[in-house]
Amino acid sequence: MAALLPVGVSWWLVIALSWGVCCAQAAPLLTLEEARSRALATHEALIAARAGRERAGVASWRAWAAMGPTVHGTGSYTRVREPISLPSFGGLLPESFNTTVVAQDVVRGILSVTQPLYTHEFWALRRLGQAEIAASDSIYRAARQDVLLAVTAAYYDLLRTQALAGVAAEAGRLAQTEVAHAHARVAAGEAVRSDELRAQTQLAQAEQQIVATAGGVTAAADRLRRLTATQEAFEVAEPPPAALDLAAPEPFVTSAHSGNPDLAIQEAQLAAARAEEQRRLAALLPSVGTRWNYARLNHTTFSELDGYWTLVFAVQVPLFEGGGTRHLDLAEQRALVKQTEAQVAGFRRDLEVEVRNAYVTARTLDAQLSAAERQVEFARESYRILSAQYEAGVATNLDVLSALTVRTQAEANQAGVRYARAVAAVQLKRVAGLLGDTGESTP
Repeated sequence: MAALLPVGVSWWLVIALSWGVCCAQAAPLLTLEEARSRALATHEALIAARAGRERAGVASWRAWAAMGPTVHGTGSYTRVREPISLPSFGGLLPESFNTTVVAQDVVRGILSVTQPLYTHEFWALRRLGQAEIAASDSIYRAARQDVLLAVTAAYYDLLRTQALAGVAAEAGRLAQTEVAHAHARVAAGEAVRSDELRAQTQLAQAEQQIVATAGGVTAAADRLRRLTATQEAFEVAEPPPAALDLAAPEPFVTSAHSGNPDLAIQEAQLAAARAEEQRRLAALLPSVGTRWNYARLNHTTFSELDGYWTLVFAVQVPLFEGGGTRHLDLAEQRALVKQTEAQVAGFRRDLEVEVRNAYVTARTLDAQLSAAERQVEFARESYRILSAQYEAGVATNLDVLSALTVRTQAEANQAGVRYARAVAAVQLKRVAGLLGDTGESTP
């Protein structure tokens, strides 16, 4: 009876942990599509990207703002403490001309309106605004696809850990059965005490794995809950299968060159750098504009009249300013454009390698899945035969426990390959720029 006590305690531990995993799932179903929708609606990365798009929307108005009028109002107050007498220049001035400036308070108000008529910067500012909008759109697309990838990976990771928890629980149940078989054979004098101890060691290992997988399920559920902003408990279910043509990598490479949002961000930044180069060049070219001034005074003089206005048509030609600062700015921006061009070219080549690597990973896991499924079938049949042979006294206890270990490892490997394959397919779609709003389910 003393030998049976640890067995009973272990069996109840298996039941309790297995029941806890099942009860943790007794909640409303959260599908992959619903998880994605919740993440797209609440994730902070997308909220920030939307704000970036709103900010970039203002950039398109910079060109028009540069062509808009500028209005200034200037007021001044002057107090002349003593009269000022000017020379008469030997009677050259007319007698009606008063050569004395009377001491009094003078209040001036001047309204000035400047209207540019043409500047080369207008076109550069337009292209710069368009590049900023394109960059913000690509940043939003990249953030959206990253969120979709993260949610999908977290969803499949939870399915994987639950499958591993199921494998561990089944291994614990089978280990409990082998302990009972070994105990019965030892009691009948058909086996030695070491057989029972070996079976109990196998059971203890299974119990350890049950605890570890239960913790993995909790951690995976927490990650998915964080991404979807879900507070309540939920269940997950296997998404329906979706086909993915892995015949050749070239279609994915072509799609990445035209649709990868990260590449689009790089290209938009290059366009912005070129537009900024044109803007700095335009600052060195002539500009045309007008200026209208209107003055109101409480005291007029020979040089200042009340209600007097002027209209000036001006052509401004920059010749030299601040030690050639504008020329230095232009040279600096041209170097930056060359640097960005090299970075974009390198990113394109790296992206092609990344797509091909993702393709190889997805195809390799696709081929491994069928082999892993066959391995599970063989391992289960081998364990069944050896367990029956052990009960008949033909096989040894070590043979049965080794077969049980192989079966557990094969089932865990199958779960790992299955969900790694699903995530690899989604990662391939991400780098190819094909990851959208609809669910990429288990291929």
